[in-house]
Amino acid sequence: MTSDNSCEETVHTYGTQTVNSRGHLEIGGCDVLDLAKTYGTPVYVIDESAVRDRCRSYLRAFRSKWPHVDVAYASKAFLVGEMVRLATEEGLSLDVVSAGELRLALWAGASPSKITFHGNYKTREDIELAVCSRVRSLVIDCLDEIDLIDRQAREHGRVQDVDIRLNLGIDIHTDPKYTTGDEASKFGLPVRRGDAASAVARVLTRDHLRLRGLHFHLGAQVLDTKYHRQALNEVGEFVRTVTARTPWKPQSITVGGGMGVNYDGVSSPPPPSEWARDLLSVFGEQVAPYCAPDVVFGVEPGRSVIAEAGSTLYTVGPTKRSGDRRLVAVDGGLSDNPRPLMYRSVHNVVLASNPELRDTELHEATIFGRHCETDRLIDGVRLPDLPPGEVLAVQCTGAYTHSMFNQHNRFDKPPVVFVRDGRSRLVVRRERFSDTILTEIRSAAADSSDRPGEKPCAF
Repeated sequence: MTSDNSCEETVHTYGTQTVNSRGHLEIGGCDVLDLAKTYGTPVYVIDESAVRDRCRSYLRAFRSKWPHVDVAYASKAFLVGEMVRLATEEGLSLDVVSAGELRLALWAGASPSKITFHGNYKTREDIELAVCSRVRSLVIDCLDEIDLIDRQAREHGRVQDVDIRLNLGIDIHTDPKYTTGDEASKFGLPVRRGDAASAVARVLTRDHLRLRGLHFHLGAQVLDTKYHRQALNEVGEFVRTVTARTPWKPQSITVGGGMGVNYDGVSSPPPPSEWARDLLSVFGEQVAPYCAPDVVFGVEPGRSVIAEAGSTLYTVGPTKRSGDRRLVAVDGGLSDNPRPLMYRSVHNVVLASNPELRDTELHEATIFGRHCETDRLIDGVRLPDLPPGEVLAVQCTGAYTHSMFNQHNRFDKPPVVFVRDGRSRLVVRRERFSDTILTEIRSAAADSSDRPGEKPCAF
């Protein structure tokens, strides 16, 4: 709910969300109050049917416009083993940006032949793991990586496919924290300065590298296709230039993610069909004629696959008053959703027991977390007076919440629950204190510090 909600309005719903016969919010056929009781709060709830539908809509949209398409899920948005299995079951590839993400993807059963390894700073250990794992491609993000990847490939007796990430110098005119494609970005090799062309030339001289294609990423939460169309025109010019000088022709052109989502319930981001239509019309005319005949068009959605399918459930605690405004505390906050503080992001909030707030007096409220910070989660919400124990569902939290969890104040990481067709299943259990101290080294002095006669607390 946003600040202009009233009790007469119908709540915005995502995916399979609905109001059931008990008047409660329901996700995936599961009553949200029952989920909160079963799994506790905070808890991340993922609408599995909505995720699968989104994966299929991307594949369907792009395959209808181009014969050779690769849709890779950008795993940084939300990565647990079950999400890897879901994405691969639906025919998506994966992109990863760290050894940890790669290890989890492989542990969950993903084929390395469908994994692309990104990152602006890959350590020697990262590169060695990627090469040994036989990932589909390593994306070169700086000139120094060329020799590092070539050396690892030579030492392991193989030829490694690579892509080159282009920095096209395009500003998408959004929050600088979201921008990854302008000239000031840390990502990619600048085209205008000549670094990208130098990278192509260098890779083509290496015996243990095979230049597969080109990649670019402009930024996140993009709500218009015009910037990507501009980028593809510039990629076409770059490809025409480098292929005129060399015998090489790209076998793949990959557009990084950035597709926006409807966080506030009123935005209208382009659907996959519009992305496919607008991007592939430019690609087919301006880029593909200068590539290999069977060139693959790649796209890497992350946020737009998972964000709207996720909800975070909280239990209401103390409520205070500031004039006419209510200050509502919940049992989570900065640790399980840092986005409001990092990006000033907006989420809808739903009262699980009465989503449509019929016949209820509403008040302006600000929702805070329980951390020792001013962790303002949601501002300008209209809610009734809430007694402790009520459950709030914060919508559209599937992306960059679980994956950006932090241990500020040492709160435990919430569990992840998938819901579908009236059934729920725990896919990641709640973190325990014992999990968080596995890397701690307890000194001998600490072991002998228990005072005699006192019973130690259970950890």
